[in-house]
Amino acid sequence: MKLRRNTGWLVAALLFGALLLPFLVYYTGTMTLGPYSHGGPLGFYGDFLASLARLQWSAWSLLLGPAALLLVVRLAAGYAWAGEA
Repeated sequence: MKLRRNTGWLVAALLFGALLLPFLVYYTGTMTLGPYSHGGPLGFYGDFLASLARLQWSAWSLLLGPAALLLVVRLAAGYAWAGEA
């Protein structure tokens, strides 16, 4: 039961990193730096997917960042709870 819950959170973090976070980065970038030179948000998302295919670390860190953060928090919480026993 616990593994299924943890897997669900991990899948949700990966979906967030793949589907929502690139658009948040795009809109933050346009507000602070100006318009994106390769088009709108879909152009940015296409460039993001192309960067994943080219194995660029920046795209992979954007994709895996939320999942890595979730894993660190879950491991820290598990370690803290194990110390209470």
